[in-house]
Amino acid sequence: MKKSVILAALLTTMAACNNNHPAHQTDSTIQNATTLPAVATPITGTYQGTLPCADCPGTDYQISLFNDHTYSELIAYQGRGQGIATVETGTWRQTSDSTVIIRRKTDSSSFLAAEGNLLQLDTKGKRIEGVLASNYILKPVEGGDRRDILATKHKAGIRFTANGNEPGWTLDLDNKKISFHTMNGDSVVTTLPPARPNTDTLKVYTTPGITVSIRNTMCTDDMSGLMRPNTVQVQIKDKTYQGCGEYLK
Repeated sequence: MKKSVILAALLTTMAACNNNHPAHQTDSTIQNATTLPAVATPITGTYQGTLPCADCPGTDYQISLFNDHTYSELIAYQGRGQGIATVETGTWRQTSDSTVIIRRKTDSSSFLAAEGNLLQLDTKGKRIEGVLASNYILKPVEGGDRRDILATKHKAGIRFTANGNEPGWTLDLDNKKISFHTMNGDSVVTTLPPARPNTDTLKVYTTPGITVSIRNTMCTDDMSGLMRPNTVQVQIKDKTYQGCGEYLK
C-alpha cells in the first residue's frame, strides 16, 4: 500500500514537470520575440501634393526617396517667383519603421508614411492634427525614379531632355544639335542655334524647321502626373507639341 502511494506521488510530480516545461518555453519565446528590435521597411517612391504657403496660394511639392538613401525634391511656389521650379537633392534616413528625415543644405524636414501616403510632420517631428491635417498629405505617383534614363542621356552628351504625349514625342539637346522624334516616326535633327531670348526663365531656339521654347516653370506630365521643373513647347510648321523637361547635371 505504501509503495503504491509513493509511486502515484512520483507519477504526479513527473506529469506536472512535463506540463510546465512547454509553458515555460513558450513564455520565454514570447519574451524574446517582444524584445527583438523591429526591422524597418525602406520607404521609397515619389510623392507629391500642394502644401500650405505663408505668403502664396500654395506650394507645389514633389519628393522622390530613392533606395540608396538619396532624394530629389521639386518645389514651385504658386503665384510667386514667376512660378520658377527649383530642384534640390540630398540624403535621407529612416528613424523608425514609418518616419524619415531629409537633410537639406540649411535645414531638414521629417515625414511619416501612413496608408500609402507620405505626411509632412511639424518642426518638432509631430503629426499635424485638426482641420489642417489633410493639407500636409503627399500622395504617391509612378515614374519618379528616372536616374538610369537621365544618366544614360548625360553620358551621351545630352544636356536637356523633354517628352510629351498625344502623340508621344521626345526631345534632346546637346551642345551641337536638336533631336526631336515622335512615336509616329516623324523626326527633326538640326544644328542647335543660340537661344534668343536667353533668360533665367525662358530660352527659345529657332531654326527653319523647328522652334523649341523652354520655360523654367513647373510642369506636370498629363499622363503620369509626374512633376518636372521645365515646361516645353515644340513648334514644327503648323503643329505644336507640349510637354515637360529637365536639364541634366
